[in-house]
Amino acid sequence: MWAYGDTVLYRYGRRAEARFVRLGRVIADDQDGLVLWIAPGSPQVESLLADGTTVRSLPLDQRAAAVRERRHTTWRGPGIVQYTPVVGDWSVWWFFTPDGEFAGWYGNLESPRVRWAAGVDATDRALDVWITPDRVARWKDEDEFAAMTGTPGRWTVEQVPAIRAAGEHLIALAAAGASPFDGRWTDYRPDPAWEPVEMPDHWDRPHLATP
Repeated sequence: MWAYGDTVLYRYGRRAEARFVRLGRVIADDQDGLVLWIAPGSPQVESLLADGTTVRSLPLDQRAAAVRERRHTTWRGPGIVQYTPVVGDWSVWWFFTPDGEFAGWYGNLESPRVRWAAGVDATDRALDVWITPDRVARWKDEDEFAAMTGTPGRWTVEQVPAIRAAGEHLIALAAAGASPFDGRWTDYRPDPAWEPVEMPDHWDRPHLATP
């Protein structure tokens, strides 16, 4: 387990290549899960189109096959808390307004994770859940999820029920006000002693997770 304040890479990828990489500081890492702080302006790596725009700028039927380039960028907007449970094919991100007010939870559905010495690897599954501070949930990106299902290097049709079940589980937890939707970290402020982080050279080692 990592210690408070350690820097950890959180990488999404496929076909052994990291496609989106964040660098965060450890708030907690214990039997409940890993909690990271992704500070405003933190270095990251994104997969973008040749003109620098995101793949979401393309029509759905063009996204899966689009040629992408990995570029070093920074996390835009206010910082977030990212929680990854020990058990569960998802992570939850706490979003805040520019003045530090809690804005809501983002439930990111992802593959089983693989830990390694300096980070965590997962594969993003496109389908997400947005949950407001009063715990009202709605699905996000269902159209993209459907379009990507069964395409090379991504989840299969047979995996769809389990992926949707993970989202339904998050929705039920939120409705009940159960962990992690029980108020924790909604007023989080990062340690003022933490200095800006720098992307390490090993961010590009082979990615370990599968869809």
